[in-house]
Amino acid sequence: MQRTNSAWARGAIHLVLILWVIYSVGPFIWAIIGSTQRTRDAIAREPRFVPQFILDSPLAIVLLIALLVLGAVFWIRRSAKVDEETGVVPKPLAWRWPILAIVVLAGVFLLAHGGINDRNIFSGSMNNYQELWLSEDPAGLTGIAFGLVALLIILIAVGVYARNLEKWRTQIYFAIAAIVVGVILWLPSIVQFAEFYDYFLNSVVVTVGTVLISISIGCLAGYGLARYSGIAGVVILFAALAFRALPRMAFILPYYYFAQLSGLYDTFPLLIVTFVAINQPFTIWMLRSFFMEIPRELEEAAMIDGCNRLTGFVRVIVPIVWPGIITTALFTLLLAYNEFLLARLLTATNSTLPVGISRYTSGEDARLIPLSNASAVSITLPIVFIIIFFQRYLIKGLAGGAVKG
Repeated sequence: MQRTNSAWARGAIHLVLILWVIYSVGPFIWAIIGSTQRTRDAIAREPRFVPQFILDSPLAIVLLIALLVLGAVFWIRRSAKVDEETGVVPKPLAWRWPILAIVVLAGVFLLAHGGINDRNIFSGSMNNYQELWLSEDPAGLTGIAFGLVALLIILIAVGVYARNLEKWRTQIYFAIAAIVVGVILWLPSIVQFAEFYDYFLNSVVVTVGTVLISISIGCLAGYGLARYSGIAGVVILFAALAFRALPRMAFILPYYYFAQLSGLYDTFPLLIVTFVAINQPFTIWMLRSFFMEIPRELEEAAMIDGCNRLTGFVRVIVPIVWPGIITTALFTLLLAYNEFLLARLLTATNSTLPVGISRYTSGEDARLIPLSNASAVSITLPIVFIIIFFQRYLIKGLAGGAVKG
């Protein structure tokens, strides 16, 4: 694909992309705004979408816009790499364009600020999140909240710095994950959480278990199918694809009967096994496409040096295809984390987050509207942080074979 030389064409493409991003992100922004509203603001005839603090501090909002633009520019300049084919270093983004973007965005905000109607303003509040997550007065939890924020900042800083430590990077990441899990399990002993926190813990257990088992099986199956060229491999691949293409309704009765006969109804093992079964074809196909890109000569060289097939796979192939494994794990995580139908039918008390938030989004009680927005934001933010943390591996994985095959 050649780059177009027409400035108008590039401008039109950029405009379409910007509009598409706004259209995609708009519902999430609307949910964030709705999660800070009171019931009377949420059911007002004329939408109230402007928090009061925006009118009270326009200069702070302009500074925030400038920081966001400059942060994006810094990230783009830092991510610029040498072209592998030509060896040419990309030209840094000229600073006049970020400055122009800041001026335009700040001007648009200030113009909109002057034309805001009083009927579109509401007083923002975090009471919905407090009601959703806590069952006690949060006044005495200020110290704990500051401590958690400080710990989060430290862990993020350590994780970012660990990228430069090739030898200890994996150990540091596992230590960070262990600390996060320990804090999540320790918090209920000092804080009285609401039922929503139990949904969150259930989702964490089920999702982590599903990802670990699916990736473990998918790596072995994908590697085997990538190296096996017989007719049986083709049959297995197409059978897995046909199984994955079945609608969710086709799984309800078989898995429900299995849950009743085995006595595993409303248990974590049942949910994990079920989610692994329905997502395994996806992981096998994804990982097979990554392993297909690895030349056989690497395995042969490893076996000449004394490795057997399994040792060569673990020590040679897995490190090379690691970005692809992370990419597949992220997609598997999304599928398991957002599963609603099977989680709803196979549990009665150990519900996951998608099932839990359905209690706020169903019914005709207008008081549940702000809580439903708060629950939607709460279920989305952990995934956003995980994707941001692993975005480097995600980009490498998608560029390195997942879209080939």
